[in-house]
Amino acid sequence: MTPHADPGDARGETLEVQVAGGRGEPERLLVLGRPRGGAVPVREFRFGDVESGPRDYTASAAELLADFQRARRQRRRLSEDLYAIRRWLDG
Repeated sequence: MTPHADPGDARGETLEVQVAGGRGEPERLLVLGRPRGGAVPVREFRFGDVESGPRDYTASAAELLADFQRARRQRRRLSEDLYAIRRWLDG
């Protein structure tokens, strides 16, 4: 696993975003890799879910941003602000 990066730290290789659960969804921790060509490698941990192991996948930066914006609209806590997340996803 690569070291965690502060949102403004261009040297880090990952950004960790914790999303509070809500309406039947578990709390999640998403470890975002650096975007390449609009694709972002993601390692997702779900807490309180039956499958507690990490899930690795690739998502588009636009899909991830929409997911974080939806969580914010639902008044779920994010560990990073949307500006920092958007900066990361913009590469």
